[in-house]
Amino acid sequence: MKETFSAALRAEIEAIVMRYEALVSSRVEAAEREGARGTEAAARELATLRAERDGMARELSALRSERDTLARELAALRAERDGMAAQFDASRGRIEALEAEVRAGAAVASALEEQFSAEKRFVAACADVSGTMLEGALRAAAGRELDVSPALYAALKAKGLEVVLVGAFKERGRAIAHAPLLDRERVPLAALASAAGCELVAPTPGTRFSASSMEKAATTSDPAEEGNVVECMLPGLRRAGTEGMLVFPRVRVATG
Repeated sequence: MKETFSAALRAEIEAIVMRYEALVSSRVEAAEREGARGTEAAARELATLRAERDGMARELSALRSERDTLARELAALRAERDGMAAQFDASRGRIEALEAEVRAGAAVASALEEQFSAEKRFVAACADVSGTMLEGALRAAAGRELDVSPALYAALKAKGLEVVLVGAFKERGRAIAHAPLLDRERVPLAALASAAGCELVAPTPGTRFSASSMEKAATTSDPAEEGNVVECMLPGLRRAGTEGMLVFPRVRVATG
């Protein structure tokens, strides 16, 4: 807009200058003709016209100076515009690069989230048994504290959730006869097993004890048929969708 204004101003100045120059020149010529005839009035008018012409010349010089100032300002504004355009292009390039980095980071985060989803569910279930013997067994099997961190997820991934859970079940099973499962130990077992890709196996009371699929952890003389399962003290583990046992369930058996 400033460039348009400057061009219009220049055109108007040039038009004014041309009109005044033509007018003054005409009047000066006329006065000079009069002066040539020696008329005193013509001489005075000639002096007046010359003074007017000189004033107009000064005014023209001032207008030209203003025009030159506007031209310099316009050039400075164009340079500033070009500089801002270059900065904008550089910023846009940087923004595009950062957006690409963000997308790449999000893709990596999504991949890691998916890769460690089972470990996260496993650790979340571990939090429910905090302060129990089962937590101690899980910690011993994992070989580290069960603090929520990427390092723990990586360690569990490397060791294998199934290995950790089997180790914890075996460790907790050793004390199950004199330290039965607490309710808050029993409730998270299904979530732990699911995260590890395993299933719980719990014989129902009245099932005939079988040494090939169960482990006798304790006995009782409660009135029940001898050799029948009275209670499943700790469920067993098997891989999901298979029949092969990883850990036998520990049961209390009636002695009749």
